[in-house]
Amino acid sequence: MLNQIASKLIPGYLLGEVSLVRIFGICLSLTLKNTMQQQSIPINPSVLQWARLEAGLSLHEAASRAKITPPRKKKDEPVLTAEDRLAAWEEGKDTPSLSQLEKIASAYRRPLLTFFLAQPPQKVASMADFRAVWDKLSPTDSPEFAALRRRISLLHQELRALAEDARNPKLPFIGSLSESTPVQQFVGTLRAALGASVEEQRRIRSEDAMFGYLRDLAQNIGVYVLLEGNVGSHHSNIPAEEFRGIALADELVPLVVVNPNDAKAAMVFTLVHELAHLWLGSSGVSNFNALGNNGGDGDHEKLCNSVAAEFLVPAADLLVKWKKPQGELSCSVDVVARYFKVSGAVIGRRLLDMNLIDSQEYGSLLAFYKARWVKHKEKQSQQEGAPGPTQMAKYRLGGKTIHTFVIAAREGRIGLQDAARLMNLPVNRFEQVMR
Repeated sequence: MLNQIASKLIPGYLLGEVSLVRIFGICLSLTLKNTMQQQSIPINPSVLQWARLEAGLSLHEAASRAKITPPRKKKDEPVLTAEDRLAAWEEGKDTPSLSQLEKIASAYRRPLLTFFLAQPPQKVASMADFRAVWDKLSPTDSPEFAALRRRISLLHQELRALAEDARNPKLPFIGSLSESTPVQQFVGTLRAALGASVEEQRRIRSEDAMFGYLRDLAQNIGVYVLLEGNVGSHHSNIPAEEFRGIALADELVPLVVVNPNDAKAAMVFTLVHELAHLWLGSSGVSNFNALGNNGGDGDHEKLCNSVAAEFLVPAADLLVKWKKPQGELSCSVDVVARYFKVSGAVIGRRLLDMNLIDSQEYGSLLAFYKARWVKHKEKQSQQEGAPGPTQMAKYRLGGKTIHTFVIAAREGRIGLQDAARLMNLPVNRFEQVMR
């Protein structure tokens, strides 16, 4: 029972035995919190070090994020830094107070309970990593993205358990195509399954509407599509450069996550890219460059990029629509981008691949769109006002996710608190969503 409780508190990990003494000690510490803020508490130093390394932080970075202060200098002893203090905690030479430990837990994006485990938890098998940064493997996940991945993994596990409980059938399209499938055939198969026509896409007026249209079609055939880009607040926003999309190619519960901290037109491309991963049967996380670099780590990424590009910007249609620019190249590209409801950088890449512009022109376009994107992000950060929390929850989770949990809660197959926790919602807000 304790192991089950702990595994829910630390999603995404398989835990060993957790002793009653440790659980009781935690409860006692929390109960006496107001009177014990400055008292050192017993923790597992090896877990403290493991959590920092898992967060991808150096001693200096961790001390800064957790706001650790240098210890007071003692007579006849050398001056110690905040990093020295953290190192001493990790080596078991000293222990932090409860207040200090809470700051560390927040900085590492870990539940407080983690630091009282007998040993570092065993990590479950993670999804493939298709990310690349300038043709190199991406760096270690930030604490925020690592926490988001754990949350997505737990959510998927619970959705799968509900699907098994309801005896839902497996979906035949997952893994039905391969890397050898020609792009045109791949796109045709994808369109047929979704029921997405080129004519209907052309009638759509905006990138927002295009994303909603494709999201609805995907959910209608059984794909869960979520918009997740932080771990609870905008203060923990994960940049699109770290991840743009996640695909879990499960025959029972296929799931796609799109990072909303990206341009709307780029999100449309991400959605189709991740759907292509499902048809390939390849689960993983992607961060292909929405500013037009269609490179990627491996054949899967390249194929998924090609499929998304042809799906959204068919080569035959582009040849008809493209007119050799008389003025600024970017102006002509923007006109075509608005027509296809994608980013100008995607159009630029298509033009380069089809030999309609040269590499120098493409490089100039990339520089232009990168500068524009930076300005857009700055302007966006200064804007105020947003939809209400209930509406944001619906937008973030998607109709299929909400419907699944609402039905399961009404049938008594999952409790309200568990459903709300899995969707990262307060219970009262989940009740509002249910209504």
